[in-house]
Amino acid sequence: MSAPLPAGELAIRELPWSDPADWFDRLADRPGIAFLDSAAEGDPRSTASYIAVDAAEEIRLADGSTDDALAALRELHRPDAARGPLPFTGGLIGLLAYDLGLGPLHVAGRHRRDPELPALVVRRYDLVLGFDHRARRCWAFARPRTGVTAEARIDALLAAAPSGAEALSPPLHWIEEGGPDRHAAMIAKTLDYIAAGDIYQANISIRFVADRPPGLAAAGAYLALRRRSPAPFAAYLDLGGGCALLSASPERFVQCTADGAVETRPIKGTAPRAADPEQDRSNGARLARSSKDRAENLMICDLLRNDLSIVAEEGSVTVPQLARLEGFASVWHLVSAVRARLRPGRDAIDLIAATFPGGSITGAPKRRAMEIIDEIEDSARGPFFGMVFALGTDGAMDSSIVIRSIAATPTRLVARAGGGIVADSDPAAEYAELRAKVDPVIAPDGAQA
Repeated sequence: MSAPLPAGELAIRELPWSDPADWFDRLADRPGIAFLDSAAEGDPRSTASYIAVDAAEEIRLADGSTDDALAALRELHRPDAARGPLPFTGGLIGLLAYDLGLGPLHVAGRHRRDPELPALVVRRYDLVLGFDHRARRCWAFARPRTGVTAEARIDALLAAAPSGAEALSPPLHWIEEGGPDRHAAMIAKTLDYIAAGDIYQANISIRFVADRPPGLAAAGAYLALRRRSPAPFAAYLDLGGGCALLSASPERFVQCTADGAVETRPIKGTAPRAADPEQDRSNGARLARSSKDRAENLMICDLLRNDLSIVAEEGSVTVPQLARLEGFASVWHLVSAVRARLRPGRDAIDLIAATFPGGSITGAPKRRAMEIIDEIEDSARGPFFGMVFALGTDGAMDSSIVIRSIAATPTRLVARAGGGIVADSDPAAEYAELRAKVDPVIAPDGAQA
């Protein structure tokens, strides 16, 4: 690993405030662009957004394991002493697909992976725009390259011409994998395993696919998704090879500060928002009273407490928030918070190793739930239910679960949605919850796919 960069080599230039989406529209055609987008305006969870371009290094894997992913992170991570007014001034941004997590838990994986979508993309960025939503301030952060000063790199970035990402998207025809009857059969099989004592809970999902129309701009499609479903942990990642991830995720996975404070915020329990205020409040109140959804949330909190204990200081794992009702653009959720502190000698990459894939999208106990998911679902999950992450040069990390998302390939658009199944799950109610999650992503007019 190279020597740490002196703090003075980080150029920081404050810019006039502008909406991050305007800058993304301007830069969207840059190869390898990453947009970490706290898009839910006014939401206390939406604190900072980042646009990173001109990656210094990249690792892209078509297949592999969690160990391969962690090795890639360690190879690219370059700690330095530079600090800025926002937590992230440069470092690693990437995607770990769910399927990378099968190997370490000894789940064989019976499905053929999607050959168009990578298992891992991670890039090291040293040119970043950062946006503080609360203060309405933004900055450019740059480090020098051979023969080019950091200030010159900022000048070149600011001179960029608009990309035209906002081109209108043609209508899409989404096909649901299997349909409601197939989903009901999957739930029935899961309930059989729960009744037999194999698991307490499993997250079962289905896939939606649409042909990609000629000329569809993935970045423009992301901006449309952002408008109809703004989310605090949204993201757009150019995955290379004509592929992109468009994510409107409401769920933080794991966050770690530079000094080792850890938080994860699992979501379990969903109800639709309503245009009528009284109906909307009623939907939320009903979810908050649901013993089934609270039990589901509690199970995942216990799983995450166990995962965090692998790398946490003894006695530091706490649950300061349990199944609290929180509102998002199109749904209500029950959200918990689990906190811990890393043991000396452990870092954010060790934290990923201990917790990936997230318990909220697997089930409990995790390994057996993942085996049952692999048996019951009809296709590999790929990027869905994996993680998008940013690991800064100071060692701090934040990440999200890839839900409420679309993966764009050169030929198709793919989405996926599911829900946690427990002993008293009702198949019809589970399907209605699944549609409440996926319809704002794939069918903005509320029509069924």
